[in-house]
Amino acid sequence: MRPYIRPPDDVYWHFRHLPSARQPGAECLSKEDGFLYRVRADRLICRVVDGAEQVTIDSLPLKAPPGAQVLTGVRWGFHMHISTFYQQVIANQNKKT
Repeated sequence: MRPYIRPPDDVYWHFRHLPSARQPGAECLSKEDGFLYRVRADRLICRVVDGAEQVTIDSLPLKAPPGAQVLTGVRWGFHMHISTFYQQVIANQNKKT
């Protein structure tokens, strides 16, 4: 089984600090692993190897969920109470069958 690809923190931090409209199509060379990363039109972050995009497990949301407190620097991502996360994110997801 292939391991999941996760973009390094420096890449995610770089993409998140671009204006939302400039994120799709943006590229960044990671100082952590040396790979080039690109944001696809569907906002998924891909590793570019020999011109081919390898999908990672991370994508860029258009905006943070309601109630989220954006974290910057090393502590990238967002912070929110678990009940808010459940109500705003998990409960609203459609079941995929």
